[in-house]
Amino acid sequence: MENTYGPYCNPLSKFTPDAGIIRYAGTPWIGKCVLNIESCCLPTAQNGSLIPNLPISTRFYLHLLAQPLCLTENITIKAGSGEMINIDCNTQNGSEYYFDTEQLTVTYYRSEKLPLSKFSMVVTPLKIKTRMYTPCNFDCFSDTYCIERSLVCDRYKNCPNGVDEANCEYGHHHEPLSFRAKVILFFVLVSVILFAICSILFCYFCCEVTNQNNRLSFITRDRKSAHETGIEEYSGVVSPLLSSTLQEKV
Repeated sequence: MENTYGPYCNPLSKFTPDAGIIRYAGTPWIGKCVLNIESCCLPTAQNGSLIPNLPISTRFYLHLLAQPLCLTENITIKAGSGEMINIDCNTQNGSEYYFDTEQLTVTYYRSEKLPLSKFSMVVTPLKIKTRMYTPCNFDCFSDTYCIERSLVCDRYKNCPNGVDEANCEYGHHHEPLSFRAKVILFFVLVSVILFAICSILFCYFCCEVTNQNNRLSFITRDRKSAHETGIEEYSGVVSPLLSSTLQEKV
């Protein structure tokens, strides 16, 4: 599992992102991953502990982009209040969930290494405007929610009404390649390089064979020409004895 900040599969670790994209990392893997997400900037006592009995100031908004695989993956989401849901291959893409809690635990189970999964889900800790303890930078233009401005025009819907992605002019931004895409690209490049090397070697040996055949043909032709020239010279030579005999007869 990974999110926009990197892998966090240690159940003892907690992090407080503005928002995260939880997705399968693309590596053949079997096991369980526990992801603990906490709300940001809650007021604390002098000893650093949270002030008890504070009203909930966060509503976690979950938006499923791609469902998990059947018989291979299962996702359980549990709120700090005890509310829990399960996401599997029967869950429709685009499904949305809300949890009024300051802490969310996402547990991912995977039982088979293959096939690779496209599972992904956006998790946004919405701030409830009437209960905020810190300023919020972007209003979702509703009576209830606001988010951090860094989430505006990031290509993912973080406000439930999608206003954070409205009227955005996206530049030539490309998502980082997944592990699966990197592996495929690597094998494609290796295949192209091997094909080029084999083509060069094939052309080289073909040229060598052709040149060798040409040399043999040239040598054979020269020998044949020399042999024919020798015969002609021999036929045109008259021995001195025969010449004197002919003269005596005359």
